[in-house]
Amino acid sequence: MARVRKVELTSEEIKAQITSIEEQITKLTEDIKGLRVQKKNLSKDFVAAEKKEAAVKEEQSMKDLAKLLRKKGLSVEDVRNMLDKESK
Repeated sequence: MARVRKVELTSEEIKAQITSIEEQITKLTEDIKGLRVQKKNLSKDFVAAEKKEAAVKEEQSMKDLAKLLRKKGLSVEDVRNMLDKESK
Protein backbone atom coordinates (compact mmCIF):
# COMPACT_ATOMS: atom_id res chain seq x y z
CA MET A 1 0.00 0.00 0.00
CA ALA A 2 1.37 3.40 -0.96
CA ARG A 3 1.75 5.99 1.70
CA VAL A 4 0.08 9.32 1.09
CA ARG A 5 2.04 12.39 2.07
CA LYS A 6 0.21 14.75 4.36
CA VAL A 7 0.55 18.29 2.97
CA GLU A 8 -0.44 21.21 5.16
CA LEU A 9 0.80 24.05 2.95
CA THR A 10 -0.71 25.47 -0.19
CA SER A 11 1.07 25.08 -3.50
CA GLU A 12 1.90 28.81 -3.46
CA GLU A 13 3.50 28.54 0.00
CA ILE A 14 5.50 25.52 -1.10
CA LYS A 15 6.59 27.30 -4.28
CA ALA A 16 7.63 30.35 -2.23
CA GLN A 17 9.72 28.16 0.10
CA ILE A 18 11.37 26.43 -2.88
CA THR A 19 12.23 29.82 -4.38
CA SER A 20 13.61 31.01 -1.04
CA ILE A 21 15.78 27.90 -0.73
CA GLU A 22 17.07 28.33 -4.29
CA GLU A 23 18.00 31.95 -3.49
CA GLN A 24 19.81 30.83 -0.33
CA ILE A 25 21.71 28.20 -2.32
CA THR A 26 22.73 30.83 -4.89
CA LYS A 27 23.90 33.21 -2.17
CA LEU A 28 25.83 30.50 -0.33
CA THR A 29 27.42 29.36 -3.59
CA GLU A 30 28.67 32.91 -4.16
CA ASP A 31 29.93 33.03 -0.57
CA ILE A 32 31.81 29.76 -1.11
CA LYS A 33 33.41 31.13 -4.28
CA GLY A 34 34.50 34.24 -2.37
CA LEU A 35 35.92 32.11 0.44
CA ARG A 36 37.85 29.99 -2.07
CA VAL A 37 39.42 33.13 -3.56
CA GLN A 38 40.23 34.37 -0.07
CA LYS A 39 41.80 31.01 0.81
CA LYS A 40 43.88 31.05 -2.38
CA ASN A 41 45.16 34.55 -1.63
CA LEU A 42 45.94 33.63 1.97
CA SER A 43 47.84 30.56 0.79
CA LYS A 44 49.97 32.78 -1.45
CA ASP A 45 50.52 35.20 1.44
CA PHE A 46 51.48 32.26 3.67
CA VAL A 47 54.16 31.07 1.26
CA ALA A 48 55.52 34.61 0.88
CA ALA A 49 55.54 35.10 4.67
CA GLU A 50 57.41 31.82 5.19
CA LYS A 51 60.03 32.84 2.60
CA LYS A 52 60.41 36.26 4.21
CA GLU A 53 60.75 34.75 7.69
CA ALA A 54 63.36 32.28 6.43
CA ALA A 55 65.32 35.13 4.82
CA VAL A 56 65.17 37.18 8.02
CA LYS A 57 66.28 34.18 10.06
CA GLU A 58 69.15 33.50 7.67
CA GLU A 59 70.20 37.14 7.76
CA GLN A 60 70.18 37.08 11.56
CA SER A 61 72.23 33.88 11.56
CA MET A 62 74.79 35.52 9.29
CA LYS A 63 74.95 38.56 11.58
CA ASP A 64 75.40 36.30 14.60
CA LEU A 65 78.14 34.39 12.80
CA ALA A 66 79.93 37.62 11.81
CA LYS A 67 79.68 38.85 15.39
CA LEU A 68 81.13 35.57 16.68
CA LEU A 69 83.97 35.68 14.14
CA ARG A 70 84.84 39.24 15.18
CA LYS A 71 84.69 38.23 18.85
CA LYS A 72 87.06 35.32 18.20
CA GLY A 73 89.31 37.46 16.03
CA LEU A 74 88.78 35.34 12.92
CA SER A 75 88.39 36.51 9.36
CA VAL A 76 86.35 34.88 6.63
CA GLU A 77 89.62 33.73 5.10
CA ASP A 78 90.60 32.03 8.37
CA VAL A 79 87.31 30.10 8.38
CA ARG A 80 87.79 29.11 4.75
CA ASN A 81 91.25 27.81 5.53
CA MET A 82 89.94 25.81 8.48
CA LEU A 83 87.18 24.29 6.35
CA ASP A 84 89.65 23.48 3.57
CA LYS A 85 91.91 21.70 6.07
CA GLU A 86 88.98 19.65 7.42
CA SER A 87 87.81 18.60 3.98
CA LYS A 88 91.23 17.24 3.04
